Amino acid sequence: MPGEFVPYIPPEKVLPELTLKMVVTGIILTIVMAAANAYLGLYAGMTVSATIPAVVMALVFLRPLKGTVLEINLAKAMAVTGEALAAGVIFTFPALLVLYHNNFTKGAAGWSNLMDPQNLAVMMVCSLIGGLLGILLTIPLRRVMIIDLNLPYPEGVASAEVLKATDKGGKGMSFIFIGLGIGTLFKLAASSYGLRLWKEKLEVVIGGAGARLYGGLNLSPALLGVGYILGAQIASWVVLGGIIGWIILIPLIGAINGWPTSGFYINDPAGPMLGPMLGGVYELWFTQTMYVGVGAIVTGGMLTLWKLRSAIGKSLKGLGGFGKKADGPAPLRTERDFPVSLLYFVAIVGVMIAVYYFVTNNAVVAVVAAIVLLGFTFLFTAVAGYLAGVIGSSNNPISGVTVATLLFTAALLLGLSYAGLLNIYVGMTATIIVGAVVCCSAAIAGDSMQELKTGQLLGATPYNIQISRFIGVLVAAILIPPIVAALAQAYGIALPDANHLTPLPAPQAVVMATISKSVFELDINLPMIALGAALAFVLRQVGLSPMAVAIGIYLPFTLTLPIMLGGLIKLFTDKFVRTKVEKDLAPLAEEERKTKLKTTMDENENKGVLFASGLIAGEAIMGVIIAGIVLASLHLNLTGVPAEWPGLLVFVYVGMFLAYLLLRDHIRSMDRHAFVAQWRLVLGDFGDYALKKLRLGKG
Repeated sequence: MPGEFVPYIPPEKVLPELTLKMVVTGIILTIVMAAANAYLGLYAGMTVSATIPAVVMALVFLRPLKGTVLEINLAKAMAVTGEALAAGVIFTFPALLVLYHNNFTKGAAGWSNLMDPQNLAVMMVCSLIGGLLGILLTIPLRRVMIIDLNLPYPEGVASAEVLKATDKGGKGMSFIFIGLGIGTLFKLAASSYGLRLWKEKLEVVIGGAGARLYGGLNLSPALLGVGYILGAQIASWVVLGGIIGWIILIPLIGAINGWPTSGFYINDPAGPMLGPMLGGVYELWFTQTMYVGVGAIVTGGMLTLWKLRSAIGKSLKGLGGFGKKADGPAPLRTERDFPVSLLYFVAIVGVMIAVYYFVTNNAVVAVVAAIVLLGFTFLFTAVAGYLAGVIGSSNNPISGVTVATLLFTAALLLGLSYAGLLNIYVGMTATIIVGAVVCCSAAIAGDSMQELKTGQLLGATPYNIQISRFIGVLVAAILIPPIVAALAQAYGIALPDANHLTPLPAPQAVVMATISKSVFELDINLPMIALGAALAFVLRQVGLSPMAVAIGIYLPFTLTLPIMLGGLIKLFTDKFVRTKVEKDLAPLAEEERKTKLKTTMDENENKGVLFASGLIAGEAIMGVIIAGIVLASLHLNLTGVPAEWPGLLVFVYVGMFLAYLLLRDHIRSMDRHAFVAQWRLVLGDFGDYALKKLRLGKG
């Protein structure tokens, strides 16, 4: 029960949190994370989660200054806003350059130079507004998603475990450091920008011109750790989505309609070099099944909000400005939020109307766009917060949320253009800017929910976390747009030209530009979106989580499989330990047996969470280091073409090592005969146990 939860720092104990040294440290780390991820996102189409690296860096800065665990946590909470807001900016605004250079928005509506002072101002304001909305709208959702739903929030849990173990010292740190070392070395060895000893992912396509079957696995210890923290049930829902999208729908569509021979993933300069067979599979994902995932995510989000309407309404009612404040004593320190007023949102809408009027020079369009923006932001902030709780911020499909926003906004503005209220090229620019605000908001929201989960476990004050996030958003919104504009001017974006022969690929921005263009050219895939929406309703009826399954459809299959493997490791080790401990405790009285069993299982799970947190931390930290390697134009590659099987063998070993760490204390006391008997016992009824643990349940 929520009332029984006791945080690491109890509510009645007050430690320094929001201090000057914390703020200075947080600002420095925000700048570092924002700069690294802005470049890395344009270069490689991805950002690295800053949560765990920020913990380590905050420890380095604040521990010598006698910083408390809550000060370190707040510095980290501020720092990660740089990474999150960078994702929102690089996914969207460079799309305006892609559209301009593809001759779609030339003229007054075209953005040919992000460094233009007026364009920079628009980018800064939109980034700031998106970040503020991402924080403000998560405040009423905190109790719903963190306490009432008790979602896993794997990176939030991992961050809390690292901080607690560091604060305590002792054996817990050994599990974290073992995982940290493995995750760091694995990422360095596998990364395309590191040693490149083996491939980061394995993929295979069986078949030919007619039928094809795809399979793939991302060799990521961090994803194993995420799967362990999530548990087998949620992980199984995610991988089910991967099976629906990649194993069923893509081969079916390819067999019926034929496989594409050209497209973004086959011959576009901004696309990855995949080869014709594999490129055809990815092209169908990009043009077909990705929209199924988007439709399911949007519909699942709306269904989830509808299901939680009473809890959300209750949360909103207790906040200043939304309704009458609840009577009674002041809330505990660990339950005190930043007071939210309706006036904040009125002011934000007013600012966005001014921005859209500046961009479109049309008052009607400006008002419509601002109101639509606020509605989408509320919906997708809640969706992003939920998704972060299910699979973590690193794997949160923010691009899917942005795609959905672009689809709906472009369709609405296209209607206004048919009504004669809007020039189609101006509408395209306005669509991308709406998507930018929502993307920034969703990215910040997912990160904010992770930070609030960490705060809940540590016993931090939500009010202080939210204040630190506001400061981080302000710093990042001022800093990131000029960095992105300077990179675009120096390197070029997506396509080569006379001045930029090797431009930054910016793959996410290319996706956003392509989707926006397809709507205005009436070439959007509505049947697949409708299929996703229908699938979400079916999943809800059979007791599965539409959101979790939709994530699996939208994400590359290579990401979902290692998450499932991590969940299975937890499922199997839990069964092994429970079976042995129940047998050992059989002679004891029932109450004593239950107490000791719970204690043992909790200790075992804590070991696994600590090790999994280390895996996540190691890979994330090395990701930041590799971003620095890319920025410095260093070349560490030891091989030209990386191998495949060595990485798979090492990956399997990491999974087996995780299982061994959880089982070793229980198997050391067993002789060979007892060990064999225990294996037979576990395997004999593991199927029934797994079905029970994976039982259907609405989520």
